[in-house]
Amino acid sequence: MSRFTPIALGLALPFSLATQAAWADLTPQEVWGDWRAYMEGMGYEITATETANGDDLTVSDLSFSFAIPESDGAMSMSLGSLAFNQNRDGTVAIVMPDTVPITVTGEDAANGGEPFTVTVNFTQNDHAITVSGDPEDMTYLYTAQNFAMDMTRMKVGDKEMSGDDARINFSGTNLSSTTSMTIGDMRGYDQNGSIESMAFDLFVNDPDKADAQGAIKGTMGGVTFTGQGELPLEVAKGADMSALMAEGFDATGSLSYASGSSEFDIKDPENGNYVMNTTSQGGDFGFKMSANGLAYDVAQRDVNIGVTMEMMPFPFEIKMAESGFNLAMPVSKSDEAQDFAFGLNLSDFTMSDIIWSMFDPAAQLPRDPATVVLDLTGKVKMLVDWMNPEAAAQMTGSPGEVKAVNLGTLLVSAAGAKLEGAGDITFDGAPGGLVPGAGNPVGDVDLALAGGNTLLDKLVAMGLLPQDQAMGARMMMGLFTVPGDAPDTLKSKIAFTPDGQILANGQRLR
Repeated sequence: MSRFTPIALGLALPFSLATQAAWADLTPQEVWGDWRAYMEGMGYEITATETANGDDLTVSDLSFSFAIPESDGAMSMSLGSLAFNQNRDGTVAIVMPDTVPITVTGEDAANGGEPFTVTVNFTQNDHAITVSGDPEDMTYLYTAQNFAMDMTRMKVGDKEMSGDDARINFSGTNLSSTTSMTIGDMRGYDQNGSIESMAFDLFVNDPDKADAQGAIKGTMGGVTFTGQGELPLEVAKGADMSALMAEGFDATGSLSYASGSSEFDIKDPENGNYVMNTTSQGGDFGFKMSANGLAYDVAQRDVNIGVTMEMMPFPFEIKMAESGFNLAMPVSKSDEAQDFAFGLNLSDFTMSDIIWSMFDPAAQLPRDPATVVLDLTGKVKMLVDWMNPEAAAQMTGSPGEVKAVNLGTLLVSAAGAKLEGAGDITFDGAPGGLVPGAGNPVGDVDLALAGGNTLLDKLVAMGLLPQDQAMGARMMMGLFTVPGDAPDTLKSKIAFTPDGQILANGQRLR
């Protein structure tokens, strides 16, 4: 994550070219010139042969290369030939062959600089790319009835890997995307698109373990995506993501899908084989990345997971009405505290009766759906630019100091019991404080537990919890809690005072 990887942009280039009609004169040379300026501005070195044929332009023997400073190496990629043809309405058609071989060569820094070569065929049919607008404001429209990316060759060192060793395949149908590119002090882009269906098929043999292999297959339907942001016009060669963001890099994107499925088939002679199948009725993925921070937001709906393991005599299944998480964190060193957030949502979690029968064959515990919700926000002072590889390599302790934590929501509901919590705490940063690296906490947290004693009784009756441990748990609850307003309810206010005391419902604990 700390390294900006230009190859990702290169492989995604056919998908990032999209447009709607703007009906202004634009020449093939202007479109190709903007492509070249964009890639060179991102740190690529480009070689190509340009051949003009009247108003049209053919770019052949096209290749990109870029340095990888942390490994003292480089990577290169070849794309073959493209044609930029002038249309009568002033737009430009970019003509790609039905099959474009993409060859990537480089050195594997993690394996002693061993050279590698990977060739991927990008195929498409009934496809078209049309560019309209003017040189400072181009709009790309890209459509394809079918597209696919298939790895046809992988060579690492002297070993040529066949399809029995590794396989990578992505495919999709009915792709349509529109991207607007504007040139000013920065390069701005605004993209949206859709794909009717997608499928992926990945397979690899572990070269270090005999008979060990993994395969992943999956599908997605009703895919839509968006992206907006700004890129610096020029990037220093070999720049990392931290340097890019310092120059103004700012990206926001989202991807949604209406349905999905996957299958994991792992063969592991040492730990046992297992197969996992998943389905969902859609989901969303969003991200933001800039000097102001990094954020992810992921959610899935109606999730079903089935697992068969060699070490277990039967399969098991779990379901969730919704699962997801969100994460936001600062990335830049600052003298001021910055916002962070973490959230988790597992709603209406259920397990198959086979799992329940393993520890509760008499059905003594309520089998109502379980829910776990956490909403945590706060402030943190960043001590390093942790996305800078050099700074990260020199880091010996925590990258930041927590200054405040807000527990907006804590909810754990399962087996007939429910725990809820909320509170605010700040940290004074005092050396040698109660929390290393943060100092002494000041604030309070409110907790409420319902059904706790009933759950303990049932666990003891089932033989899952020894009587003496249940008694110890009740003593601890008596120390930290007071009775609530309803039967079998407890509540507690844990307070942290400025003078270092910790109080539970007014009773001093420290």
